[in-house]
Amino acid sequence: MRASPDPLNKVIAVWAKGGRLAGSCDGIEAHARPGDVSLVTQPDLPHDVQARDLSVTSVVMDPGLVASVATGTPDSDAKPIRFFRFEPVDTAAGRLWQDTVRYVHNSVLVDDDLVNSLVLGHAGRLLAAVTLTAFPNSAMTEPTSLDATDTHPALLRRAVEYMEANVANDIGLADIAQAVHVTPRAVQYMFRRHLDVTPLQYLRRQRLEYARRDLLNADRARETVTDIAARWGFLHTGRFAVMYRQAFGESPHATLRR
Repeated sequence: MRASPDPLNKVIAVWAKGGRLAGSCDGIEAHARPGDVSLVTQPDLPHDVQARDLSVTSVVMDPGLVASVATGTPDSDAKPIRFFRFEPVDTAAGRLWQDTVRYVHNSVLVDDDLVNSLVLGHAGRLLAAVTLTAFPNSAMTEPTSLDATDTHPALLRRAVEYMEANVANDIGLADIAQAVHVTPRAVQYMFRRHLDVTPLQYLRRQRLEYARRDLLNADRARETVTDIAARWGFLHTGRFAVMYRQAFGESPHATLRR
């Protein structure tokens, strides 16, 4: 196959399982043989690609989401992304990307009954983050002096109130910052300064608290730890159990048995 499509307006990464792929976009070459990971194109530019006997796992992401994860700004405000190379920065970065894609495929998407918008939002941001880590790009920006400016505790209270009101919704750092009208890095700074945690660590602890409440009130004949964990965005039961024990000093199964 040989193709030269118009801009696809997507961030596309492929993991070759068989055959081979070669292409180019904006003067950057793309190559993938079995076991290789590669980007295919810049999101908003046309590209050329050739493939022979190709079998791949493809990850296709909205560029606004990827830029939002990198900068903490809302999708609509994020600047266009440019990738400097289409191969991973090193072997370890490529392996991390593969491990993450395997986890999402085998754990997050394996059971439709457990996948809700909260879980899918986490998975999308996870894939975007690992892609930004693996492939050198222009979306990562350095903090400005305004981002490190101390913020009044009243803003912290407003951020916490917003998070508590949306604990069951798929929200991220950009949403929290937009709700209190400061930069995402300012939100990170005030949580670290006043609470010694990141905003998303605080949100995760809130969700653990709600999961504990549901475990204590659950009908053991009808609800399981897996069901309740997924309800609050924790699809990997083993990781949920580790975080739960660290937070409450007992396993979620012990709480459910009460």
